[in-house]
Amino acid sequence: MRRGVSVLEQVKALGAPLPDPLHSAIQWRLLFPALGRALSLPAGLLFGLAPVGAGLVLWSAVARARQGGAGWLEAAAAAVAVGAGAWFFAATGWLGYYDSWVVLALVAVAFAPRREWVWLACLAAPWIDERFVLAVPLALLCRHLEGGPERRAAWKLEWGVPLALAAAFAAVRLFVLPGSAANATVGGYFAWLDFSRTPWTQFVWGAWEGWRFGWVLAGAALWAVQRKHGPAAAALLGATAGGVLLAGLLTAQDFSRSMLLLAPVVWLGLGAADDVPRPRRAAGLAALAGAALLLPAHQVMSESAVPVMTLNHELGALREPPPRLAPATYELKGVELMERGDPRPAEIALTLAIKLDTRPTSACKHRGLLYASAQRWPEALQDFRAWADNAPGDPDAWFLVAQAEAALGNAARARDELQRALGLAPKEWAARPDVTRFRARLGL
Repeated sequence: MRRGVSVLEQVKALGAPLPDPLHSAIQWRLLFPALGRALSLPAGLLFGLAPVGAGLVLWSAVARARQGGAGWLEAAAAAVAVGAGAWFFAATGWLGYYDSWVVLALVAVAFAPRREWVWLACLAAPWIDERFVLAVPLALLCRHLEGGPERRAAWKLEWGVPLALAAAFAAVRLFVLPGSAANATVGGYFAWLDFSRTPWTQFVWGAWEGWRFGWVLAGAALWAVQRKHGPAAAALLGATAGGVLLAGLLTAQDFSRSMLLLAPVVWLGLGAADDVPRPRRAAGLAALAGAALLLPAHQVMSESAVPVMTLNHELGALREPPPRLAPATYELKGVELMERGDPRPAEIALTLAIKLDTRPTSACKHRGLLYASAQRWPEALQDFRAWADNAPGDPDAWFLVAQAEAALGNAARARDELQRALGLAPKEWAARPDVTRFRARLGL
């Protein structure tokens, strides 16, 4: 939910540092926020692009398995096995996570028949997640192992252009873009990791939960490469995949999600079905799909894990939201933090309250007051206007709108809004000392 709020903040101000430090690393992951801004997409449609990507990835898994000789039912079982992993759960259960499109881009780099799709993926996907660049060599290696003599002969186009595009993005991202937040730098990706607090078992668990039973297909890929190209090629693929796996674990707090970088190897295994006798292949894929659906799954972070709940559980939460999804919970927390003098976490809590409420009034008031106390008058005016729009009969809302307009030097607008407040308020309201002083200031 907090990532979703940060994505909506990106839509409002592309490239600006995000107020929530938990998600400040996504400052330059701008492809979907830019799309939402350019097309004026409503939040539901913007977030809905993630499960659309998940559907495309699952279809690509079916097509890949069919390419390898699997029947329709076998291909569907294979898609379930690779789909019941962290990338899918994030794309369909967490707001603002576009992991599915990163997986789709890596699969395109590895297996798209036209190299123009490879180039397009290398241009676009780094703006979804920078770590895509880390997996480009692995995807190109899978493409090389899968390709024929013609593809190997055109190595400049097959290897040179994608690597040049990835390097160009890295140069722009690291040396050109100004004002990166602390967590959106190379050092920031590693700064969170505290080995003294993260046991090795957490790394292993996180890696497993990334693909769960899809790892069997990754093993099948190594087996198929060894049979087709020899042990040296299999060793090279295994070493490259191991390096990408390690890089993923060390550059993300979400251990399980970071395993999406290994997608090319898993898809390579999907195409190895033809090397297995039909009865064994069908039974094996059915067993993988059944285990993936029946055994518990988790999203594993460096210090915690979140269980993936059943559909019935989530439908119940939709009908009766738990306290953690109540706007009042975050508003009270924000007010408490304001009183303690902690403006930044107070802003985050009040922002969550506003996003969760269909008609926010009180939370807009409190966040507007927080902005006003920091002399952030444009943002304060926006919140006071949102409060007034949702409670048009409240004179206090229009009074604060008038004060914000006056602070921004808009005296005429301030007079109009104050007149509106006076027209709504009882006579004793106009006699309040703060109202009297403001009227005198405006010459009313």
